[in-house]
Amino acid sequence: MKEKTIQLYNFEELNAEAKIKALDDHNEHNDYDFLSENLSEYLVQLLEENRIKGDAKLFYSLSNCQGDGVCFTGDFEFQGINFNVEHNNGHYYHNNSTNITAEKDENDDGDELRADVIEVLTQDAEENFKEVYKEICDAIEKTGYAQIEHEQSEECFKETCDANEYTFRASGEMENF
Repeated sequence: MKEKTIQLYNFEELNAEAKIKALDDHNEHNDYDFLSENLSEYLVQLLEENRIKGDAKLFYSLSNCQGDGVCFTGDFEFQGINFNVEHNNGHYYHNNSTNITAEKDENDDGDELRADVIEVLTQDAEENFKEVYKEICDAIEKTGYAQIEHEQSEECFKETCDANEYTFRASGEMENF
């Protein structure tokens, strides 16, 4: 039988080069499992703050690449008008990758003046909804990138290592990953 002894270090005990390797390895394999739930909760909060009723499904891609961003779909009520938001692009998730349509009032009683007023109100509400929709998507995207940046920071990684008692070889390779 052979016995082999290796030295293990906590994150703080590593030299600068080994710390960089450990952090890079962690960031490369991090799936950010928390992100979907956090961003979905934030979306619900923003919808409530903007007096938008409805159930939203959130889509996002936050990898600092072209076409990245946030969008959400569903049926919503805003300023007394119903809106349908559908994703229109299979590859990209940003605020311009959706179709937003206002549902027209089907109770047309033949009154042209009433129909014209309803059309103007619907158009105004649609413009307002699209503006608020973009603001919500932008806010969620900004928050998502901030959460990822924090998660990738050395400070956050150190806290994770301490809490989970991770140990490393001198090279920065995690022993109990």
